[in-house]
Amino acid sequence: MEQSSLGLWPLLLLACWPLPPGLAGENLVNFLGGDNKCEGQIQLLYDGQWGLMCGDGLGMQEASVICRQLGCGSVHSISQYILTPEEMKQPWLYGAQCRGEEATLWECLLGPWGPLSGCKCQCVAVIICSGGTTRQIGLADGSSPCAGIPEATGLSGLSLRCDLQKVEAGVLCRQLECGTALQWSRAHHRADRKPEEKYIKCKGTEPDILHCQTNVNFLEQCDLLTYTQVMCTGHVEARLLGGTHPCEGRLEVLQGLTWGTICYDDLDLPMANVVCRELGCGTAVSILRTSHFGHGSGPVWTEAFHCVGNESLLFHCLKEPGHQCGHDQDAALTCSEEKFRLVNGGSGCEGRVELRVKEDWQPLCAAHWDSADATVLCHQLSCGYAVAVPQGGHFGNVSGLIWTDVFHCVGTEPHLLSCPASTLGAQACTLENSASVVCSGLQDALRLRDGQSHCDGRVEVFLDGVWGRVLDNAWDLRDAAVVCRQLGCGEAQRAYDAPAPDHKTVPVGLSLVRCSGSETHLARCNVSVSQVVPAGTLQDAGVVCSGSLRIRLAEGKGRCAGRVEVFYQGTWGTVCDDAWDLRDAHVVCRQLGCGYALSAPGAAHFGAGTGRIWMDEVGCLGEEAALWECQSGGWGQQDCGHKEDAGVVCSEFTDVRLQEHSQPCTGRLEVFYNGTWGGVCQSLSAASLRVLCGQLGCGSQGQLLARPTSSSTLETIWLKSIQCRDKHDRSLWQCPSEPWNRHSCLSGEEAWLVCTEKTEVSQDMEQISNCSSTLSCPEEGALRVFGGDNGCSGRVEFWHGGSWGTVCDDSWDLADAEVVCRQLGCGPAIAALRHAAFGPGSGPIWLDEVGCRGSETSLGACQAEPWGYGDCSHKEDAGVHCLDTSTTEASGSSLAPPSAPEVWTLPEIACLVLGCLLGIVFLVLASKWYCSRAISMGSGVMGQLPSDAIYEYIETVPMEERAEEPSASQSLVQEEDYDDAEEPEDSPGEDMEAGHH
Repeated sequence: MEQSSLGLWPLLLLACWPLPPGLAGENLVNFLGGDNKCEGQIQLLYDGQWGLMCGDGLGMQEASVICRQLGCGSVHSISQYILTPEEMKQPWLYGAQCRGEEATLWECLLGPWGPLSGCKCQCVAVIICSGGTTRQIGLADGSSPCAGIPEATGLSGLSLRCDLQKVEAGVLCRQLECGTALQWSRAHHRADRKPEEKYIKCKGTEPDILHCQTNVNFLEQCDLLTYTQVMCTGHVEARLLGGTHPCEGRLEVLQGLTWGTICYDDLDLPMANVVCRELGCGTAVSILRTSHFGHGSGPVWTEAFHCVGNESLLFHCLKEPGHQCGHDQDAALTCSEEKFRLVNGGSGCEGRVELRVKEDWQPLCAAHWDSADATVLCHQLSCGYAVAVPQGGHFGNVSGLIWTDVFHCVGTEPHLLSCPASTLGAQACTLENSASVVCSGLQDALRLRDGQSHCDGRVEVFLDGVWGRVLDNAWDLRDAAVVCRQLGCGEAQRAYDAPAPDHKTVPVGLSLVRCSGSETHLARCNVSVSQVVPAGTLQDAGVVCSGSLRIRLAEGKGRCAGRVEVFYQGTWGTVCDDAWDLRDAHVVCRQLGCGYALSAPGAAHFGAGTGRIWMDEVGCLGEEAALWECQSGGWGQQDCGHKEDAGVVCSEFTDVRLQEHSQPCTGRLEVFYNGTWGGVCQSLSAASLRVLCGQLGCGSQGQLLARPTSSSTLETIWLKSIQCRDKHDRSLWQCPSEPWNRHSCLSGEEAWLVCTEKTEVSQDMEQISNCSSTLSCPEEGALRVFGGDNGCSGRVEFWHGGSWGTVCDDSWDLADAEVVCRQLGCGPAIAALRHAAFGPGSGPIWLDEVGCRGSETSLGACQAEPWGYGDCSHKEDAGVHCLDTSTTEASGSSLAPPSAPEVWTLPEIACLVLGCLLGIVFLVLASKWYCSRAISMGSGVMGQLPSDAIYEYIETVPMEERAEEPSASQSLVQEEDYDDAEEPEDSPGEDMEAGHH
């Protein structure tokens, strides 16, 4: 381990120092191990011996004398440095006392040489004088100067890049004038490690973190793949939400750990430009009200940001009192920056596709790049529609990194970043396989709107610089054929009257169209351009082209599992499960870019569909490119009902969860892939933790957690690293990572994390405890209910695998509820409730498709899908309402008039009297025994002790320590401010935490 690149000062062993000729009898002092002669450990030649000076009691006076003696100016910082056992062999000088005015150290009162045992702290002093290296202390790689990874820069580069814990993070936040610490590291808290075992240890009162104690025995806290960001109350960060891409949307501002909105009246152009610049989105184009992007939630900040307009971050703008408003007045804006471009083409509407990531433009991989993706990109670049999708290398070869983002567009999305995307686990892309597109340009451009694909919908044309509607009460297949041919969408299947757009006002482009059907462009037909059309006389023109034929998986969790649905002739329909098998499912998975099929469930496993049943008796060989290329009974030819709808689960179906922890939003990170749950290695960027926690519904920040010693081991660890792109990736599946690999790292090296679930208040992470180490866990299969009026009604939660999870309401009925009520010790089931009737839960959804007979003794004994394997979300959590007889009786008696006192029977009275008599006898005997014992102790012990023995016992406690205790506790309360009022040092929560770590 290279300490010079991580720590403060490399050390030398001083076991035996020969004296140079001419120095015998001289006293020397210098610094050892620093970057120059004005910093480092104090090395002494005193009374003919070389050694180090003990750090005990060495303060500013002594440090000032040493800096002055060596011609190094004043003291910049002084700290204690604990050495490794191998470095503690030399003799030590301790007990230096200076007034601070001495010219040299030798004028001070110095103690004797001695072994290390004479040095109470067993440490050396490290001094940095003003003439030494200037080090800049700060937080790096964060979204503001008050958030990030602790870092100190100097001539030797990084020197403080370590994970800091609560007290140390507090010192750094105060030093940076960023307020108090809200987030710090818990990655190195382990049950077998004492709280003082830290590389950097502060008391909490230091003005500079360089004044804190350093212990090289715990240097591994700095040799990390991933660091936990420190976040202070002064942190400010901006984001845009609700738009089609990250450069437009409702403006939200993070202050500390809390996201909130600002009033429309508090957003001006200079501030909007700063926000766009911070997000890497160019300059502000427009300032809007929130109705464009939806209403926010959480607080509406009453502080306004006064920006000049040239600031790099919103953090640097001054704060001043602002307006008060509700979320109906939330501010929103649109920025100018485009995240995609086309290069090496003959115009800006053709070329190689490149994606902007931070400051760099990178080519996009052509894996699964198709005409639907290309159509979306042409539309967003105002380049018409996609004419061609050339193979990789058509617009020149590339060098360097190619982004492996795979977009799964339908073709109707307003922006490429609005499409579902998958990047996680992708293989590296070859340099010859970059994505390209040729767009039509806007001359004679067409597009189809409000349809299900880019090859069906309401027709719009681009004329005179604007998109306009096509109105025609005689629109037919000949006209539709020209549109389909022009768009490269095959043959016309339908020409229909489309409903008028309801989302915004669209001007009329063409009012009459008469085509023969052979024209290559709609503009070459006999058309009439009219801006004035009598109301109700004409209809919007709509088309369905053969290129609209597509497939999807519905009602599953993610795009790679669900009920098979086919879009044919403008209508979605299902597939019958007659003869449905894995070969058929393989074709569907390959067609969707979802790998291969893991299972081919039938019998409406993902729920019954609606509408037409388009295919039956499908018989694929498994190698077909599309499901409709397989043998079948013909479109719409079937004898099935929707209870026989076919489904598919593909290998690329993914899910994420936190496991083996009693607290929500905490635990081991696991990803479901290729039919197996597996872990993730610890190499997670801060942006990855934010994306993960947000996707899990657990707040906006996350940090690594120490692995509990009692946790189970995993056979599969899927991913070596996840490196989400800050302010770009919105879900885990979009984040770049190493390729999928079952053995990405060793078992025990997987990531555990904790999220800040409630961002509106500061969370003390040390209050989170693992039941497996300090608390008693529920038994496997335990049940509880939440959200009801009592313990016999509510959302059903099930304990499995070390965490509480919910139950999906698919197939949930009274027989299932009956088993739950019996297991809870309640009366019979009154109702089996669905659709999260008691509110949505959190964590895993353990059970799906539960099928109890009603006689089982526990819910875990009922038939169901495999653990954690299902197609539900928490909006489908199941609930029960049981007949609680005790509650019924209590509520009944409360409504009735007071009843007469119950008459006791003779046996009951006799038992009561006998019990009272026995109690009295026991009290008398106990008091006599206690008195006799007290007398014997007084005569046998106290009588033999001389009176001065009491004073000898008291004097064994040093008076200096006793005097320091009250002031120490008092200063502690002052240092920690309100945090310590909530978190006393000896609170039960911290006792549990100590046990956990």
